[in-house]
Amino acid sequence: MITVHFDFETGGVEPKHPSIQLAAVAWDGGLELGHFEQKIAFNEADADPAALAMNHYDKSAWTEAKSPGIVASRFAAWLRPFSTTQKLSKAGKPYTVARLAGYNAAAFDMPRLRELFGMQFCPADYPVRDVLQRAVFYFDEHPDVTPPANMKLTTVAAFFGIDITGAHDALSDARMCAELHHKLTLRSHAHV
Repeated sequence: MITVHFDFETGGVEPKHPSIQLAAVAWDGGLELGHFEQKIAFNEADADPAALAMNHYDKSAWTEAKSPGIVASRFAAWLRPFSTTQKLSKAGKPYTVARLAGYNAAAFDMPRLRELFGMQFCPADYPVRDVLQRAVFYFDEHPDVTPPANMKLTTVAAFFGIDITGAHDALSDARMCAELHHKLTLRSHAHV
């Protein structure tokens, strides 16, 4: 089953702070089928400098950044081949959308995706699969496993032996999330 794991990097954690990078990886059964990465044009004055530093912001790396509308259009086009979730329009016409997942995506990334697309159609299934919640449930369901010190993506990924090199780059984080989701799924099935 194809799942697209996506991630935004931002110029701060508040909704007023700009999204600066969007990346995604399409996975099926532990295999990466493709990836998307795009820097998003933004006004530096709207961002928190500490967040930009944490997210590896370098002005020279953003010279090819695109406007949010262009990023949305490119992401929509990239999602189409990975759109395998069947839906029915209000008029009864069938169509497909991509199954999305992310880490803390329900609270953080999905609202940003909705904002990025605005009134434009996004070929994605909006009930996002939140890998953070899957991790929380995993530790709840396995009291014999001592959980990590916190539930940050890098901490949980490292706990499961996943390489966290390049963290806070959207593409690295999307790949880390996909691998974590895969490991949690395998471990959950092994305990059944």
